[in-house]
Amino acid sequence: MDERTVVIDGQEIAVDPRLTLLQACEEAGVEIPRFCYHERLSIAGNCRMCLVEVVGGPPKPAASCAMQIKDLRPGKDGAPPEIRTKSPMVKKAREGVMEFLLINHPLDCPICDQGGNAIFRTKQWPMALISHAIGSRSVPPSTPIWDRLSALR
Repeated sequence: MDERTVVIDGQEIAVDPRLTLLQACEEAGVEIPRFCYHERLSIAGNCRMCLVEVVGGPPKPAASCAMQIKDLRPGKDGAPPEIRTKSPMVKKAREGVMEFLLINHPLDCPICDQGGNAIFRTKQWPMALISHAIGSRSVPPSTPIWDRLSALR
């Protein structure tokens, strides 16, 4: 099948139209946060962390794991479709998802069944997404993730 050109965060790239937006972003070197996606499993799209903005699409973020490149409409005057992963709309949506996931999440690692290996502890990127929840409390970026989560108490 012919490749299709898309613009991801200003970078033009040619990809297989059967790829999902998430896979195309990875090919472009753009990391998209996610919890439920795995290339060998069926697509669930439940976590909503992989939200991106499709320019010219619906005025709401789209789950990049559930949408394929072939489903994108061309831009104005036949320009390649554009995907934004760092827009204010995307950032706000991801922050809302993280806040929702963490609002009732226990912060007591010693009593957790995961034994310190929970996904919130092992992933570093969520902290940038919930930094607004810390508010005026100063937590240096070099601080380990669990110490940063504890600052939310």
